[in-house]
Amino acid sequence: MFDQTELAADGAFQTGQPFTINSINDVNLDGNMTDRPNSTNGIESTDDRSRPFRLTVNPATLLAPIGQDGAVPRNAFRATNLMISNVAVIKTVTLSEQTKLIFRTEVFNLFNRANFGIPVRFLESPGFGRSINTVTPNRRIQFGIKLAF
Repeated sequence: MFDQTELAADGAFQTGQPFTINSINDVNLDGNMTDRPNSTNGIESTDDRSRPFRLTVNPATLLAPIGQDGAVPRNAFRATNLMISNVAVIKTVTLSEQTKLIFRTEVFNLFNRANFGIPVRFLESPGFGRSINTVTPNRRIQFGIKLAF
């Protein structure tokens, strides 16, 4: 009998998706309720991946003057980074010249890291800056066995 063991791994590391912070007020009077703020003073970054931003001032102080566009550009902010790590262990046992038994264990999201999506981006929302969803599932483990003949 001959045994063979293989290890396979893959992963991805990406910077966070860009997004725009908006207000639900139409301060530039264009008829759209998605105006950008005039300043980012009062929007703090945090070390909490589930709440990467928080407001430290009244959101009304960040808005542009009536009839003017906000100075903060589109996609000026980024969501948290994305990290995915997967691994598989495959063990092949040769039973005879033409028959093999293959055991396979696969682990997806090996480190069980929560990869959060874009946080709530509307200044007036009580959940502003909080990420309320994940973009990848939690850790999953699957086992398989195959008889090849």
